[in-house]
Amino acid sequence: MYLQTELFVLLKTYYPSPSFPPISISGDKCALKCRHCNGVYLKGMIPASTTDKLMNICKKLDENNAVGILLSGGYNKNGKLLNIERMLPAIKKIKKETKLIINIHPGLMDKNAADNLDVNFASVEIPSDDVIKNVFRLDKTTNDYVETYYNLKNANIDVTPHVCVYSGDEDKLLEKIEKLSTVVVIVFTPTKNTDMQNEKIPEAKKIGNVIRNLKKMFPETEISLGCMRPRKNRIREDIEIEALKSGVSRMEIPSKKTIQYAEEHNYEIRRFDACCALPEKYEPLALVSR
Repeated sequence: MYLQTELFVLLKTYYPSPSFPPISISGDKCALKCRHCNGVYLKGMIPASTTDKLMNICKKLDENNAVGILLSGGYNKNGKLLNIERMLPAIKKIKKETKLIINIHPGLMDKNAADNLDVNFASVEIPSDDVIKNVFRLDKTTNDYVETYYNLKNANIDVTPHVCVYSGDEDKLLEKIEKLSTVVVIVFTPTKNTDMQNEKIPEAKKIGNVIRNLKKMFPETEISLGCMRPRKNRIREDIEIEALKSGVSRMEIPSKKTIQYAEEHNYEIRRFDACCALPEKYEPLALVSR
């Protein structure tokens, strides 16, 4: 919940490494090769393309008191997470036999897969038709991703939708979604060795406008500035501080300058060793300091 009084505003900060690492269940493989990513980000994930590897990694993480995991990976040419069907029994076993909180980037997921998925929560990006066609290069629509959102919700999985600011009107993508507890805002980030490496970063004001519009649409919803955003110092700080001014109450790995700004403006800062899409009911398991 977004908390504000005359005395303070609550800012929740999130640090997923090393207690909430990303794991790629496809290793470094991706058939989709989206124009903004090209599989680059898979290299920063722990590879686990077999059920045995996934089980062993998760058992070790649990033994070392990790908080949770983010299951992710590459996608097939229909936008579905590679290897997900054969990983479902292992995921269920991890959920049953460890204390790990499981988050997943499911991509597109039909009702049957959602009904057989045993995770704590899911992070689902809701992209525009234009992005799906011209960046993902998929013959799908926004409605297909909204359908995935509801397939997961109807399977009693907590779902945190993500929107990626690029054009500046991404708030409209959530018009068909109701009763949100948290929304994650990420920001297009030009990445080397991709088709879009020379594209411009959205201006901080544009990002702030999306956040303010989301607050109007969902006044009781927490809004988070997620991990996927530009990290160059000045640009990073401008985006983070504008996001704070616009109403975010969560932020993944804020800069020192942003923390200083928050302290100077009477924010109460809490730290969680988890990803910023974490549902509120799991916060006690990840809280580090108040």
